[in-house]
Parts: sequence; C-alpha cells; structure tokens
Amino acid sequence: MYIKERRASIKEFYEIIFPSLQIQRGITDFEEIKQKEICSLRYSTKTKGKLSEVEMEREAECGICLEPNSKVVLPDCWHSLCLKCYQDWRSRSVSCPFCRSSLRRVNSGDLWVCVEKSDSVELPEILKEDWQRLYRYIEKLPVVIPEPQFNPYYRPHLR
Repeated sequence: MYIKERRASIKEFYEIIFPSLQIQRGITDFEEIKQKEICSLRYSTKTKGKLSEVEMEREAECGICLEPNSKVVLPDCWHSLCLKCYQDWRSRSVSCPFCRSSLRRVNSGDLWVCVEKSDSVELPEILKEDWQRLYRYIEKLPVVIPEPQFNPYYRPHLR
C-alpha cells in the first residue's frame, strides 16, 4: 500500500484505475461463471465418460470443411465451426448451417472462440499482471504535497 497520497485526474481515474479495481474485485466473475456453466452444459451430455482419441479428433474438426481448425461456437444453438466457414456461410445465409436457427442478431463479437488448454492463460496470472500494471501506473502519478501551515503554533515535529 502507498503511504503518500497520489493525484489523478477524474479521466485517469475512470479510464485506468477504476476498471483495474473492478477487475480485481471480481466484476467479471459473473461473466466467467456464466460462460463455464454454458460450456459445462454443452459438453456434459457428451462427456459422461472419457472421450476416445477418435472422438476427440472429431470434436475438434469443423462440421463443414472437416478440417481440425480452431472453432467458433454460435451463442444461441451452440453449434461450432471454423471461422472461415462461419464467415463464408454468414455471407450467404442468416441461419445456422446445422439447425437453421436465426443468426440475425448474432454479431461476430458474440461468437465464442474455443481455444486449446495450452493457449489459455490462467486468471490468477492475468490478475497478478493487472495489479503490477496498476501499481506501476500509480507510482508515476504526482505526489500530493500538503500546503505548508502558516500557523505560528504549528509544529510538525510534535505530531
């Protein structure tokens, strides 16, 4: 913790400091829990036991081009396909290629990207880096120096 008071503008506070503190307090925990719940629901019916290697390979391939690509998952129906196939299909149709559910309200930012375990970074590591970044930023802020007291009876050494 810092002993010296630092000065930040309102803009600096709301652009940098406040969002960092929100992340540390777990504002994003709700989103993480929601995403884990949806993923566990999606794969719980398929993964009662361990999947064989062949099933794992089939799960990793795109349902359209059958290439083992990284997949995107449609948020409404949870069907997955590779990004190239999604973009190609989306340019021609506004429905899911597998179940025909509507994709009218689905933007590219709404898609979930499936990543391998080796590609992901653990949340505690991200939070640690955020804390370090926040502390480095706060250290660069100017120190607030109290105005000198002009009271003749003021004696700072007697505090």
